[in-house]
Amino acid sequence: MRPAGRSDWHQIRVVSGYVAVIAVVVAVVFFIKHRHHQEIQQHWKCATAIVEEVRPEMIQTVSYAKGGKTALYEVSILAKYVSDGVEHERWITVEQPSVSLAEAQLQTFRWKGQHCVVRWKATKPEELIAEVD
Repeated sequence: MRPAGRSDWHQIRVVSGYVAVIAVVVAVVFFIKHRHHQEIQQHWKCATAIVEEVRPEMIQTVSYAKGGKTALYEVSILAKYVSDGVEHERWITVEQPSVSLAEAQLQTFRWKGQHCVVRWKATKPEELIAEVD
């Protein structure tokens, strides 16, 4: 199985170029996300929290060309944690892509009562992020 002519070789080179560009883009995105996650883990304060409540909040409605609509939700958790000997209870929006109502309800079922990690910058303790599995 070999390319027959010049045009076949050209197509192989073009496709190989696209595959290489896609691989580089994926690698760069992965590297940036990995570095951001490392920076958060190394330079932010953290505490283990318990998820007391979970609430989905509709953020937008997406209309499809075929006439259907889907509502997208972001999910917030009520996290209870201790920091510097003081007990805190805060609503935190979970950093994740928007989800459907069914996915939000599944997360409500899975996350309530579970442990998670709450992180914040020492300079901005009011800006929290939650890492929920």
